[in-house]
Amino acid sequence: MKIAVASGKGGTGKTSVAVNLAALIADHRLPVPTVFLDCDVEAPNAALFFNPEIKEKESVDVLFPHIDQSRCDGCGQCVDICHYHALTVTPKRLVFFPELCHSCGGCAMVCPQGAIDEKPHRLGEITSGSIGSMHFMQGEMDIGNSSPVAIINSMMNRLEQFQHESPTDPICIIDAPPGVSCPVVASLRKADFILLVTEPTPFGLHDLQMAVELVQDEMSLPLAVILNKDGLGNKDVENYCQDQSIPVIQRIPFSRKIAEIYARGDLLIQYDEHIRMGFEKTWSIIQTHFSDANESKG
Repeated sequence: MKIAVASGKGGTGKTSVAVNLAALIADHRLPVPTVFLDCDVEAPNAALFFNPEIKEKESVDVLFPHIDQSRCDGCGQCVDICHYHALTVTPKRLVFFPELCHSCGGCAMVCPQGAIDEKPHRLGEITSGSIGSMHFMQGEMDIGNSSPVAIINSMMNRLEQFQHESPTDPICIIDAPPGVSCPVVASLRKADFILLVTEPTPFGLHDLQMAVELVQDEMSLPLAVILNKDGLGNKDVENYCQDQSIPVIQRIPFSRKIAEIYARGDLLIQYDEHIRMGFEKTWSIIQTHFSDANESKG
């Protein structure tokens, strides 16, 4: 069971929802392992709430072309095969733009002079550990790199390996990056259920609509909405969800107390019984969804 927590924009409370839901599930001491993945690799911060015991760090590398200018004759075959324009030929040399490279290896493959080989380039690292009985994994991209997709894919591969080695299917909470771009798709593509976190503001509605278009219309994934900062704005988000038959399964109020708990780096479910009950209800709804889905398959 893989539950991804996503949002059309940053600052909606996505990570807060993800860590509290994961902590609640882990508190239930279920006979299956709980796994938390922080896939917001450009700004990971779930560890601030969990303070995990770190057990392993591993670099994530990709292969970038390495050019021997003395052997390059400027034929341009490498430029022609690169659909992302990461290479260009000038009168004096072949120029490589690493921020555009997708590490496909095509340039090295077609070079008739053997002027291009590939060398590892570090994108970032994956940190693994535990919070009590819960398994924790975090990706972090190094400054200066432009695409975190390879780091997220590496995390997903590790999750699949963990699933294969586990005697029971784990419950995984995925904290996805904000937005609707490629890193979000990489984080959601193997999820079974999506929680979209939004806020009752015009920006919240606009970005929720984009997220729904991605998750529901393009990826065909089941979803529900959690409305954070309820009471701050208007009813446009709720009206939209009603029109689209999207369930709003939890409302987290706009509250100074909640903001103070969050600012301390504490979990809401440990300091607010009303919020804990809300997450209990959310977890119950998700379980019912999976139960109904399994029955329909049977």
